Amino acid sequence: MNEERHPVGDAHIDARTLGSGLRPTQLWHYYRRYPFILSRLVLFIGVLAVIYVVLKSIESVVFPLLVSLFIAYLLDPVIDWFEAHGVRRTAAIGLFLGLGLWGVVGFLLILYPTISNEIASVSDKLPKLIGMIQHDAIPWFEAKTGYELPANFSTIMSEHSETLKKQVPILAKGASSWLISLWSKTGAIVTSALNLVMIPVFTFYFLRDFDKMRLATVDYIPRPHRDFILTRVEKMDAVVGAWFRGQIEVAAILAVLYAIGLGTVFGLMGVGVTAGISIGVLTGLLNIVPYLGFAIGFVLSVAMVLLEWTGWMPLIAVLAVFIGVQALEGYVITPRVVGEKVGLSPVVVIIVLLLGGEILGLVGVLLAIPIAGVLRVLLPDFLELYTSSPFYTGDLDTMEDAEE
Repeated sequence: MNEERHPVGDAHIDARTLGSGLRPTQLWHYYRRYPFILSRLVLFIGVLAVIYVVLKSIESVVFPLLVSLFIAYLLDPVIDWFEAHGVRRTAAIGLFLGLGLWGVVGFLLILYPTISNEIASVSDKLPKLIGMIQHDAIPWFEAKTGYELPANFSTIMSEHSETLKKQVPILAKGASSWLISLWSKTGAIVTSALNLVMIPVFTFYFLRDFDKMRLATVDYIPRPHRDFILTRVEKMDAVVGAWFRGQIEVAAILAVLYAIGLGTVFGLMGVGVTAGISIGVLTGLLNIVPYLGFAIGFVLSVAMVLLEWTGWMPLIAVLAVFIGVQALEGYVITPRVVGEKVGLSPVVVIIVLLLGGEILGLVGVLLAIPIAGVLRVLLPDFLELYTSSPFYTGDLDTMEDAEE
């Protein structure tokens, strides 16, 4: 008599009493497992919905906690290194928090006003740039090369240049209004005095007790699954932690290189060393998000050079700075700093950040990369489970023999 214990209950099912002519394993995989899977899926979606509602309702409290925990997670290996070399943990934490606070103050007092003024200046002068392209650049190009641009291109520039000149300031004001609206919606989270004070306070306590918290968490993992879970957690740390720390190091190096290059170029062309340094630092730091820093820095720098046109040399110098730094980043800096760490592809990072921000706002942005790292690590396990399942192999007899 063939009997089998099924996930839906503890009762043994006799194949002769089923009345279907199917063995228990076949009956389960053909019919009964679908309601079971559906019920679990509904339960899972319900739990996610509850978590979503809770996070949205307490977003202002969760955000500083997540920021503090994330900073503590990234800095813990560095603090451990200092502690191993004889520096007291509290002193090392105070040193890094002090440097971080000075960096924030410097950004708010120096870099942010400069960048804001330059962006406003570029947006105000964009109509002038459009006129230069229409009346100077296109005729010069056609005269030098002997090649006439397609009629449709010239027609578009002629017909729509005035419209563009009028619409650019309106679009700039609209973008500013959108940013102000976004800032006002998240201002209670980001700019409130309480959160600005609590983030370094939470970070200090999380860093001080990070190792204790980690060990305490391990004790609560079920023993039969502890090795499996800890192995995956180590892989997740390599995907998210080591990769993200490497990205921060790369971004810091690029910020220095871009600041030196653009500061020199802008200083020589008369725009201002401070403007070049500010844009260079912004370009490097935003490189944490793939392509974002390069895109913003390149567009802003080229626009400033064209609007303050003094000849071809400044434009060539800006292009040389970006090409040179990107070459160093791709062939020297990233291979040496990030090395062979298995991380997330740039496209995946951009997509998950956009999805996280759309679903949960700033909290979603913070959770996006860790969740993507978890899925990245667990995906091989899911694929292995799927490829070994009877649904994929179609071999129910082998599975039934193994169960017996």
